[in-house]
Amino acid sequence: MSQHRKIVAAEDLRRFVGEIFAARGMAPADARWIAELIVFAELRGVDSHGVTRLPGYLAFIDKGFLDPKARPDVRPVIGASLVVDGHKAAGPVTMMVALDEAANAARRNGISLALVHHTTHTGAVGYYAEWAGKRGFASIIVIGGVPNMAYHGARVASVATGPLTIGVPGGAEGPIVLDMATSVAAWGKLRQAKLAGLPIPDGWALSEAGEPTTDPVLAMTPLPVGGPKGAGMALMFEYLASVMAGAPILSAMVGASGRGGHTQNAMVILIDVAAFRPLEEFAADVRAYAAILKDLPTTEGVDEILLPGERGGREARQRREKGIPLGPSAWKDIETAAVPLGVALPKFRLA
Repeated sequence: MSQHRKIVAAEDLRRFVGEIFAARGMAPADARWIAELIVFAELRGVDSHGVTRLPGYLAFIDKGFLDPKARPDVRPVIGASLVVDGHKAAGPVTMMVALDEAANAARRNGISLALVHHTTHTGAVGYYAEWAGKRGFASIIVIGGVPNMAYHGARVASVATGPLTIGVPGGAEGPIVLDMATSVAAWGKLRQAKLAGLPIPDGWALSEAGEPTTDPVLAMTPLPVGGPKGAGMALMFEYLASVMAGAPILSAMVGASGRGGHTQNAMVILIDVAAFRPLEEFAADVRAYAAILKDLPTTEGVDEILLPGERGGREARQRREKGIPLGPSAWKDIETAAVPLGVALPKFRLA
């Protein structure tokens, strides 16, 4: 396998990913949503949610966790609240149905809440907060998923890494979006350390035996950020996103039965800023305080104060212009997905 990085245009990669899932029986419009989320992650340098997910997503179809032909159902509850049953549809497909319905409800009522259940991996959740922010909504979105992180004090995987995204409109410069997991380090960083043969810092992960480790080969279970704080957030996300919707995940998978496969749930809150005050004034105040923060004196070793999502946004602007760099491991994931389906590989140039 070539050790050179390959540079791929965002649109070529988007086309390729869409064709992969269309080849597995997904409607082209649905396949494009998966492609959109994967390219969003790659543009921002979030490799853990980019093309490296392709083999796993296709395996979800093979195992019956993801139904490429499923259509999410929307059930109004009361007022501006609703429940969306994904019926095992792809996470981005279900989430976009939920966002569209929640946005309509928030326009009518000022705020809306959607509970999403029985879907699959939702991708880089910051995309949804950015989508909402560009349309004048503030948003809070939390995800409940399968146990892949240790609860504080436990030696085994017992809660999900609990993605959380919060976004606010920011005017012409775009929304300000926080996108984080409740683990110290994302799986993607552990994988990158393993591929590079580099040790990981203390406090990142446990081994299969439940012991702290700095060896990325032995790292099996991520640890929560802030110890009990990250663990507590992950627990509450399960209650809000999963138990509230009548679709608990962790009690079955961590309990004595150990039942369950891959699934995710979500809670989506959208707030129509214009219902409370003029959107332009809100965005101006958001940017005014951001400017104050960035102008504060920095501590030793810090060159610049960054806002949530600012580093990723800069990377995205550069990669849209110059292309997305894909290393040997990422390209192998692309080939693994494409070759059995006969889908043409995306065009590339060597770095």
